[in-house]
Amino acid sequence: MDGIRRFVEQYGKLPLSWAGSTSEMNYLNFGDALSPVMVALCTGMDVMRIPTSSKTPRIAAVGTIGHGFAGGEVCFWGTGCSSVKNPTIKGGERIPYTPPADTKISIAATRGPISEGLLSGGKGGPKTYGDPVWLLPRFYRPNVAKRWKLGVIVHLSELADRDYVAHVNPNYRRYEIPAEFSQSIRLINTVTPISTTAIRERLDDILACERIVSTSLHGMVLAETYGIPCLYFGTARTPAGFGVADINPESGIDLRILDLYGGLGLSRFELYNQLRTAPTDWDALIKAIDKTWKPKPLDEDRLLAAVPLGPKPVEKPATGSVFDLPLLQNLVLQHEVKALRMEDAKRSKIVSR
Repeated sequence: MDGIRRFVEQYGKLPLSWAGSTSEMNYLNFGDALSPVMVALCTGMDVMRIPTSSKTPRIAAVGTIGHGFAGGEVCFWGTGCSSVKNPTIKGGERIPYTPPADTKISIAATRGPISEGLLSGGKGGPKTYGDPVWLLPRFYRPNVAKRWKLGVIVHLSELADRDYVAHVNPNYRRYEIPAEFSQSIRLINTVTPISTTAIRERLDDILACERIVSTSLHGMVLAETYGIPCLYFGTARTPAGFGVADINPESGIDLRILDLYGGLGLSRFELYNQLRTAPTDWDALIKAIDKTWKPKPLDEDRLLAAVPLGPKPVEKPATGSVFDLPLLQNLVLQHEVKALRMEDAKRSKIVSR
């Protein structure tokens, strides 16, 4: 991590790559936006956004973004990874990610063992697992009144638009909320206004739920780490209702979810399956959560200790919350991509010398 250390000495900020908002977007994706938040909280340092393809030394943290990195020196901390499209075959066939030859990779931690295998090229790593968002309750644990019996967190792919209010694809009938549940079930999306204040408000919305069912990875991460009873909202055709799935990459279940629970040391995990095109039995789903959910431990100290250049976590302020700190309020969460790349090209010539 010598290059990252030199960057900090030169610019006084940590170089971080994340899936941030562009100038063409009027929103944040909540989970992705937590990457600079968590790195700032765990290091006490300002961050500077660096493109994923770059010669500049940089860190990667929150998000399934590891497969997008190329060039320079990269240190992964709690990052997820996916397979990639085979460039030699048409038709969308996917193959394991192979780190590019011009990229110097070090692994401090990954979200789980699936990502570790991909990012290491099958060589393995330190076996330090966990999504950095798991550490958020150390910094922010407000007393939020519970307003909803069930929060339903919807992945971006299931939305009809990018409005801040969740409008689900109208063909997905499993999200229909009957009138008798309108005051007890809350649809929540991850589309958030571009500010750290809005991030906190979205988090508070999730914390106001007594239970969570989610297709969003970070909906599951937040529910588990804050101790909110939850189940992953699967889409398998059979069996419908509550089920238990093996953590097997060949199962057809979202690899991000398998990676998360594999990183928690599990070989199986509970979920609730429901076809998108059929209405959900909300009573049965709530009962399934209440009957089956149990707290899941993660070695948080090990994950925190693995933060690149060492942890220096911020202290909670005497008044307000960590989201009021200048460190978070001053985060730049939206960038013009062309300008970002031009600035990076100039810096990389200096830092990489």
